[in-house]
Amino acid sequence: MGQDVLVTVKGTRRDADSPPETIEVVSPGTYYCKNNTYYIIYRETALTGMDDTTTTIKSDGRTVTVIRNGSVSMRQVFEPGQSHRSVYQTGFSSMETVICPWQIEVDLTEHGGSIKLEYELVLAGVPAGTNSLEITVKKLLPASKS
Repeated sequence: MGQDVLVTVKGTRRDADSPPETIEVVSPGTYYCKNNTYYIIYRETALTGMDDTTTTIKSDGRTVTVIRNGSVSMRQVFEPGQSHRSVYQTGFSSMETVICPWQIEVDLTEHGGSIKLEYELVLAGVPAGTNSLEITVKKLLPASKS
């Protein structure tokens, strides 16, 4: 079920005390639409510090939910005008997170597309800066036959 895609995730974190920090990861993944909701599924890498974790991103065009299961467990909901609390769980500890989005752009079709999120992150009650997340989904081209 689903089509093979290349998922690019570019995250940038900003706070008042240091320059912006950007991480970009490109991973193979799976992409499909079910009941008017798009699903992007890929495995995290050691670069993100979440190896052995599967990430599922789902969007109905208005709300975006990021779910991680594995060495890290969490569920972040990005909904216009709403803050959402969740728990970020690792094998060592857990911490409450709050997502306060101010920009959510979803441009997904059956061929792929992009999601752009801008939000404030609060960790354990302490503001942790502003973040942007850009997710791009592109179909993998079939290998040419030689």
